[in-house]
Amino acid sequence: MTPGERKLYSVALNLEAAQYLAGWRPEGGTLFLPALSEGRVHDEVAVRIGIFGQTIRATVFGTISLVRRVGRPSLPPGIELAVDRVSLPAAGFLALAARGENVNFRERAPRYVFERPLLITSDGRDREVGTINLSEGGCAVAWDGPLPMVGEVVSIRLAEGLFSSTARAVVCWNAIGGPLERCVGFRIIAEGRAARAWKQVAVDAAKSGANAA
Repeated sequence: MTPGERKLYSVALNLEAAQYLAGWRPEGGTLFLPALSEGRVHDEVAVRIGIFGQTIRATVFGTISLVRRVGRPSLPPGIELAVDRVSLPAAGFLALAARGENVNFRERAPRYVFERPLLITSDGRDREVGTINLSEGGCAVAWDGPLPMVGEVVSIRLAEGLFSSTARAVVCWNAIGGPLERCVGFRIIAEGRAARAWKQVAVDAAKSGANAA
């Protein structure tokens, strides 16, 4: 992490329905999480949230706006998350699920079936992979070997070197697609030049006439 760069935390949480609803403030777009009290204001967070009794999960991204390091039963330690605009639908979807309402939510944006080489750095190891599909928000790739954990943060760039800056990405899901095929889904969390470069990759995929995934 370079000087001045905000730290990114990634975590998976299972919350009681009442616990989630007590922490969700839709009018302000904030979410209190009883975790990461060691974080600092302005640090970034990618959290995979599940509600006990529900099978659905969603990934919520945001920035820490408040830290409570010492609490009591009615006010546990944790952080308040200013939820990213693109994650507000996911946070609202989790609230519906916590209330026991019927929900129909697609976490990802439309994707295109498009093959593109990428170079991913995970745990200090470079791995060349190819995309299965991609969008402005992320991609799915074929993966050999042990699957990375949901919530893990990696560095990602095009293997062809079409943008020089390195983008960060977080593992949103992993799955075995068949007897030998392993797949990983990434969400791009880049800013600036890297974000613009990734967006251009998605634009190129759309213009190529690739089928929707």
